[in-house]
Amino acid sequence: MKKIILLFLLLMITTVSSAQFTIWEDDFEDGDVSDWTLLDKDGNSSNWSARKNIQFDESTGGIKDGNFNVLGTYNIDLNSGAPLDIIEQNWAMLPAIDLSYYSGKIELDFTAQMAIFGGSKNILVYGGTSPDLASATLLGTIYMERISQLDPEFKDYVLDISQFVGNQNVYISLLNENSNFVGYEVEKVWITAEALLGVDDFDKNNTIRLKQNPVAENLELEISEQFLNEDFAAKIYNSSGLLVKSNADLKENISVANLPQGIYFLVISNNTTSKKIKFIKK
Repeated sequence: MKKIILLFLLLMITTVSSAQFTIWEDDFEDGDVSDWTLLDKDGNSSNWSARKNIQFDESTGGIKDGNFNVLGTYNIDLNSGAPLDIIEQNWAMLPAIDLSYYSGKIELDFTAQMAIFGGSKNILVYGGTSPDLASATLLGTIYMERISQLDPEFKDYVLDISQFVGNQNVYISLLNENSNFVGYEVEKVWITAEALLGVDDFDKNNTIRLKQNPVAENLELEISEQFLNEDFAAKIYNSSGLLVKSNADLKENISVANLPQGIYFLVISNNTTSKKIKFIKK
């Protein structure tokens, strides 16, 4: 399940909050990873996939589906449990993340484990501002420790990715360590930010600005006179790009009280200019 979420924070325009809040997450409950890029670079048709974790089947001595929804990659035949003939090189690239509206510390968090019968291994995290893996750089090597051979051992891991603050499109990838392994299983991935940019940080010297961000009831605007004309229109889209509100005649205040909390885009236009402003509904 992919979400862009606002946790209840009191983010003042002139104050940088020290708490991290979630700006994107995927917990794989719906099994939909169509917005991820999953690359089988070794070419053996075994790749990352959304599925249940693997578990030991006491009745057959083989493996069966467990109880956790995961994004998993394996170096074994999931039917027989036999090792594959080639060492996997499988990339799992997150959807492009927009970090242009956030400041302070940005963190990649994920809950994961090495699969049953597997030992402790590293997971490699790459990142860049292009989906081209040739330009990706290694951001960190995270050691995933497994103690039990059979029991679930999902743990939380964190990596600072603050070097991408201010970038509109950031591509983060997970890569298995280039060695023999049974499987990697990721139960949840999320990205947190320390603060939202103040309105003046991303709308300086422009003809339109928000008076507040986040907003609870009314979206209050300051609009220069030269922008207002008979073709003026204001529309609000949600994070999925769906139009949720249109106020073609309202020039200064737009009620958003009935909108669920989350991240939205206000699009203001007239006959010559169009502007998009990101805001948070709390």
